[in-house]
Amino acid sequence: MFCRRFAILHRLSLFDHRTRFVRWLESRLIHSPTHSFALSLSALVLLLAGCATPPQAASLMESPAVAQQIAAEPVGDFYIGRRVFAPPFAIWGYVRSPRQSWKTAKLVILNEKFQFAPDRARNQLGSDNGSEYRLYGNFSGDQIYDASSGRFCAEFVLKRAELVSANPDPIWSPYFIRDRQMFIGWQRGGSQPTSANP
Repeated sequence: MFCRRFAILHRLSLFDHRTRFVRWLESRLIHSPTHSFALSLSALVLLLAGCATPPQAASLMESPAVAQQIAAEPVGDFYIGRRVFAPPFAIWGYVRSPRQSWKTAKLVILNEKFQFAPDRARNQLGSDNGSEYRLYGNFSGDQIYDASSGRFCAEFVLKRAELVSANPDPIWSPYFIRDRQMFIGWQRGGSQPTSANP
């Protein structure tokens, strides 16, 4: 009981000293010649904070070799997909149109009602991490909530997948999956932001 009362009295005493110090500091600042400068600086900081650019999607890397491969791709009624195995997330990987930069790709969740994902069809989940595919199907236009990441991903309805390369040139850093870099600039509860440099 005594200790509790002492603690309360001690806190009140500190609060009183702090209040006096704040009043003293305010009186000095208001009457100082730097007061208007300090107010102007504070207003500028607040203004700049309000003008911050919206978050952008995590950039995928494109080496000159990858850019050349993209430029030489055939076009057709298919998409190009790169597998990202990152449990516990439900994401499948990135999907883009042929001859389009990886920076335009969407992180997708597959709808497998017509065709299982290649690794699931072989009963070897994640065995194709990093592999590149030619994907036949379409974006449904729906956003699917991935409960593990807390984000909405585009839904891609898979009808067929053809392996292009099991070991293509990398488009992300070695720590991309470990550090969950696919979610940089992507707020929980939101949809994937667009890339800064498509």
